[in-house]
Amino acid sequence: MQDYGIWTVITPLVTITLAVLTRQVILSLLAGAVVGYTVMAGFDPVTGVQHTLDKVIEVFASAGNTRTILFCFMVGGIIRLVQVTGGTRGMVHWLTEKAHVINNRYAVQLLAMLTTMLIFIESSISLMSAGTVTRDLAGRYNISREKMAYIIQSSCVASCSCIIMNGWGAAMMAIIGVQISQGYLEGEPFNILLHAMPYNLMAWFSIASVLFYIFSQKSWGPMKVADQRAAGGKALRDGAFPITGDDEVQTLQTEQHGHPLHFIIPLLTTVVMVPVGLYITGDGDIAHGSGSTAVFWAVMAGTAVSFVYFIARGALTVDQFFTHLLAGYSSMMPLGAIMTLAFLMGNLSAEMHTGQYITQSIEGVIPAGFSASFVFLIAALMSLATGTSWGTFAIMIPIGVQIGVATGIDPHLMIGAAISGAIFGDMTSPISDTGIVSSMATGNDHIDHIRTQFPYVLLTGAAAAISFALLGWLPMM
Repeated sequence: MQDYGIWTVITPLVTITLAVLTRQVILSLLAGAVVGYTVMAGFDPVTGVQHTLDKVIEVFASAGNTRTILFCFMVGGIIRLVQVTGGTRGMVHWLTEKAHVINNRYAVQLLAMLTTMLIFIESSISLMSAGTVTRDLAGRYNISREKMAYIIQSSCVASCSCIIMNGWGAAMMAIIGVQISQGYLEGEPFNILLHAMPYNLMAWFSIASVLFYIFSQKSWGPMKVADQRAAGGKALRDGAFPITGDDEVQTLQTEQHGHPLHFIIPLLTTVVMVPVGLYITGDGDIAHGSGSTAVFWAVMAGTAVSFVYFIARGALTVDQFFTHLLAGYSSMMPLGAIMTLAFLMGNLSAEMHTGQYITQSIEGVIPAGFSASFVFLIAALMSLATGTSWGTFAIMIPIGVQIGVATGIDPHLMIGAAISGAIFGDMTSPISDTGIVSSMATGNDHIDHIRTQFPYVLLTGAAAAISFALLGWLPMM
């Protein structure tokens, strides 16, 4: 095994530094990869660039990686079809006008939370659906837009990172699969991730925090100022610049309120097919199924059912269906690029033995019992800087696993710590896609959303960091 010394950590440092300076995730990940492969090529930049390009292609040599990336594109097509046919609008009308289940501020906030958690298949549609469903209702009951943005983003990120049967889970299983192929772990990615989920403390603490603030109706810090302003009937502060997404997708549905089945049929098909795919690929054992295969089959089934349903209902013509399906695919190009580079970074981290180097560096300085907290904090800083939890998964899950193996700490705990740190940054970074979509969905000034949410998430993160320290030390006592 070749020892690259301090250069093993240069790649993530380059990535983080560029992310802070440029706020460009793709540029930062690509530059970090070039630096890493240049180091491995004996500091020959030409060979380093050549190896980087070759390794990008090798990402697609893995069937699991390819299925996951295709899933990211294809789910964008389903999202577009749901929006353009008025499915989201129809679901809003049914919940608020026909079912008559929303009649107070508690119900509005719980509806926002539950909507994001139930539509766990994809974070963007989850956030946009929750914001669309509750935005007018929040104004009716004088609930601040900042509070609604906090509720939907925290609930969405927490649930998406905990539920394995979605793109998040597929990506994490693919990253864990690399560690299995490298010999650091044994078993099936699904089973390993399933056992790591109880240690996703940031997610569980976030859900508990959201429920506390909903039922207690308490607020503090900048959020309290926003809540007091909203209680006085003022939706936004003076000088605020709200992000609005109402005109992003024009609906073709001619029905006045749309139809909720246009929302339910495509998404329900996709969600239901995931466990079916896991059952089939696992030969009757869901725990041993292929996550990447299951979500790929699911999104294919969702697309096929959507085609039959929308054409049969007359909601879309064949030409319209494929026009908007492809438009949805194209909207996911940035995410596809990020996922490709995320897998590349995961492979590079394993090849350079970054985790082992960090372990050797902190040995005697940071006790083994603090390893989980250390991984959590580094992942939090990385995700805060890059604005992407998925990219952080690719870097920090391998590092966490390798540190765990080297120090004797439960790898499931280390995976949970890496995931927790990644979603901490996702909830606090101003360049996080879920943060931007949350501001858009609730009609918020984006900086106001981040500024009011940050203290809440910081307190939750502190509790998670302390808990990881306790969990790391308990086996040693």
